[in-house]
Amino acid sequence: MKRRSWLWFIISAILTVFAGILAIAALNWAASREMTVAPPARQPVVVALQPLAANTVIRADNVTVEERQEIPSGAAVRVQDVLGTMTTRDIALGEVILMQDVTSLGAQRDLPQLLGDDRIAVALPADDILSQWGAVLPGDHVDVLFSIDAILDTPMKLEDIPPEYVPVERDQSMDQVSVLALQNLEVLQILEEPQPKAPEGQQQEVQIKLPRRALVLKIAPQDALVLKYLRDSIGTVDVALRSPTNMALFEAQPVNINYLVLRYGILVPQPLEE
Repeated sequence: MKRRSWLWFIISAILTVFAGILAIAALNWAASREMTVAPPARQPVVVALQPLAANTVIRADNVTVEERQEIPSGAAVRVQDVLGTMTTRDIALGEVILMQDVTSLGAQRDLPQLLGDDRIAVALPADDILSQWGAVLPGDHVDVLFSIDAILDTPMKLEDIPPEYVPVERDQSMDQVSVLALQNLEVLQILEEPQPKAPEGQQQEVQIKLPRRALVLKIAPQDALVLKYLRDSIGTVDVALRSPTNMALFEAQPVNINYLVLRYGILVPQPLEE
């Protein structure tokens, strides 16, 4: 009877040890499985959508936000943090943009290195809607449109007007004409008019009127003279935004009242009979 008791005691001890070993193994397996299943924390960072050479002005279509596990020090986390900045080194496709690898274009000393040997920088007042309301950013490419009063060399001839249309009886020696003048100009910088600071001890009044802005354009010297002539001629100047990858030169005819009459078949209204 005593021998049987010892036998049960030994068997119970062995089972207890075995159960403990199984429990420890199960806990280790569960812990290792949890570590395998749970991925490391991912964080959003700004990466390059295409290779960017040094001295490239970063646009919205150059970068995007992706979630990465390994985040280098100084990584940009918002697209707006790098928009309009210039790269200081070559950045590869898919590479994380670091804040130390870009520089602001706010300083005037940054402009000369963007011009090259055959371009100069000129300022165009941002009086059009696209520029005033912030649709044009550094790095964008724009076309310049203008309207101006011009002296017509030859008035519209009667034989040029279809017979069903009544000739326009008016002085055609002067007429307004709209032209697509300059194309594919790069915007290097956006300038804002400096605001006066309040004297010390006085509170700065709230500015209701927004400061005036100007586009700094990269332009050939001859085209710069064309732009100056347009501004000095009291013409209305607008800019049209284009894709930075579109290098085509558009063929657009100047538009005046004669062009509109012939293209759209405008019928001149008859005077009312008394």
